[in-house]
Amino acid sequence: MKLLTFSIRRLTLLGFSLVGLPLVVALGLALVRIEQLSVQGTGAIQQVSRLVYVSRQVSQLLNNMERGASQYLVLKDQALWDSYQHLREEFRQLATEMVANNNPVIEPAVAKLLRQEESLHEELAQAGAEFPIARLQRGYSQLNSQSNDLFRLNRRIIDTEIEAIEQKADQLRETLLQSALVIPASMLIAILFVRLITGPINQLKPQIRRLERGDFDRPVTVKGAMDIVEVAEILEAMREKLLTLEKQKTGFIRHISHELKTPLAAIREGAELLYDGTTGKLNPEQEEVSAIIRNSVGRLQQLIEDLLNFNMVLDHAKALKQSGLLGLALQKVIADRQLQIQSKALTVRLPEHDYLLRINPEQLRVILDNLVSNAVKFSPSEGEISITAGFETDTWWLRVADQGPGVPIDDREQVFEPFFQSSQQPQAKVKGSGLGLTITRELIEKYKGSIRLKEASEGCCFEIQFPAILVEQKEYV
Repeated sequence: MKLLTFSIRRLTLLGFSLVGLPLVVALGLALVRIEQLSVQGTGAIQQVSRLVYVSRQVSQLLNNMERGASQYLVLKDQALWDSYQHLREEFRQLATEMVANNNPVIEPAVAKLLRQEESLHEELAQAGAEFPIARLQRGYSQLNSQSNDLFRLNRRIIDTEIEAIEQKADQLRETLLQSALVIPASMLIAILFVRLITGPINQLKPQIRRLERGDFDRPVTVKGAMDIVEVAEILEAMREKLLTLEKQKTGFIRHISHELKTPLAAIREGAELLYDGTTGKLNPEQEEVSAIIRNSVGRLQQLIEDLLNFNMVLDHAKALKQSGLLGLALQKVIADRQLQIQSKALTVRLPEHDYLLRINPEQLRVILDNLVSNAVKFSPSEGEISITAGFETDTWWLRVADQGPGVPIDDREQVFEPFFQSSQQPQAKVKGSGLGLTITRELIEKYKGSIRLKEASEGCCFEIQFPAILVEQKEYV
């Protein structure tokens, strides 16, 4: 496993070398075989062509020599003898050329042919014009017979050359087949190195996604190339730092919230006692001041609770590990808002079906509470709040609609921004913090969902969308 300690660059270079080297070697061997076959084929063709030409010329010269010698014996003309001599020189030159390649098959036959021709010529030269024509004809008949035997030997040599070329072609074919077998081996080596390179990356991907979701509890560990291990070490250091900061932030918010709640409870209790006149009747100016204190304390308490809820949004440890029923969450939300709903004589319509959402139940309650409380706050007396839900292709949607004044066009782009207050606020004893819709959006986006302000003929309609794989339809119990 020493390969795993290499860097990505070295591993890649090694992989390319191991993949490319067999292919280069196979290609080189194939080129050598092709060159050898080409050279041998060219030489064979030239040799065959020359052998055929010489064999035919030798046979033709023997016929011409016999004719010339016969004419000389009949006519006794010196010019015919000279012509015969010229043909004989040409014959011996061609015959000698046939043994130039030192072929062990042709050389004895050519030597025999030359000896017999030399013997016949000496007899002819000694006898002169008195040499018997019948003896001449028998001699040349034997020479022609040997010439034919020589031609057959040449044909055998040609066949041998053809067989040699065929053997070379078979060797080339085997080399090419062997080269073809190298390709799967190279592919296997390539796949091996791809796995060596991508394996650590694939190990790292889910851990990076886990950090993206805010899960800092498990360490980042990877086994593989040094480059990836270094990245993992950097991510691990970042995870530890983020985990420390997360704990510090959470502890700070919880501590400061607790420290604020304790004196705030005393202030609120004192403000209530003053407002109720328990400590003595107040004059109108004092009652007005105590009412302001009472309302301000209530708003401050709401801000602290919203701050704690916002901190819960950033705590990702509970994400995607629990499930909650929509109906149960709506019951809790409506029960918490029952006094406000009754004071306005509002009608709340629930979805026809219940749904099981793979969402932390408390976070689901916060999402619904922010939307329902917003609808209750802006609804007119005796108005109606409609909560509907259903599936559409690969998404699940939930809509909360009221009959209030709606959101002004100029405010729609900022309605989800932290601490944003719409220009159209209802009369209320305690003003909102402007964090409700921000918290809602943060929670929804953590589960790969979305929220938007939907166009409506009247009032305001917020629509939530979640991936359908997170939702299962149920019936109310």
